[in-house]
Amino acid sequence: MNILIVEDEPRAANRLARLILKLQAQSRIVAKTPSVATTLDWLDQNTPPDLIFMDVRLEDGDCFEILSQREVVVPIVFCTAYSEYALQAFAVNSIDYLLKPVVPNELSRALGKYRRLNGYRMSSGSWPDFPAEGEIEATAPAYRQQFLVALAGQFTPVRTENVIAVRSYLKGSQLIDRHGRQWTLDDSLVEIENVLSPGEFFRLSRQWLVRLTAIASLHRRGDGYFASLGAFDEPLKVSRARVGALKKQLAVNPL
Repeated sequence: MNILIVEDEPRAANRLARLILKLQAQSRIVAKTPSVATTLDWLDQNTPPDLIFMDVRLEDGDCFEILSQREVVVPIVFCTAYSEYALQAFAVNSIDYLLKPVVPNELSRALGKYRRLNGYRMSSGSWPDFPAEGEIEATAPAYRQQFLVALAGQFTPVRTENVIAVRSYLKGSQLIDRHGRQWTLDDSLVEIENVLSPGEFFRLSRQWLVRLTAIASLHRRGDGYFASLGAFDEPLKVSRARVGALKKQLAVNPL
């Protein structure tokens, strides 16, 4: 499978290429183009690839300028730090929309979707086995480094390193940072938990996921155990079934 990567950040392009080849060794990265102009030139001078991974914002414009100037008929996986382009992306021949930093499970999903929807140009007996979601590099998983949150009509990145807690909120969730600021997300608490390191975050209850190093104290009251966070006034109740596991985690990561 021949793949074109359209990405203006060399480190991001190289990392994506490594992940692709790790998940699908038979793939071939035919080119990495950083701009609208270089991508148009490459498309004019080369046979179309089987699949394109495309960032939205490039050195000299956005990727939709490419798609408006050339008829690109191959499937596209968009990789970007901005979620607001999703509807525009799916108006063209996009098969997936990945938020940066791209993690292996999501990339595997996109490659698997390509296989199901389009297929390789090879006999069915030559199909490679894609790792199932959740089965990739269990010993060294890549966790989400930032989240995009909506604020006053704009999307703002919040670094995971600044998040001290996540709580279930309405139909989504709410991030709380080390300054006590709260950010609303559409993702459920379970979805957030799945992309955070279990060595750094702990599920206190059905409502709360907290950073272990943010726990200032664990105390017992008549109705159970409560964890206090340094930057958050409200003591958080720990589910009875989770108290033992939390104590073990805090023994490894002392208060």
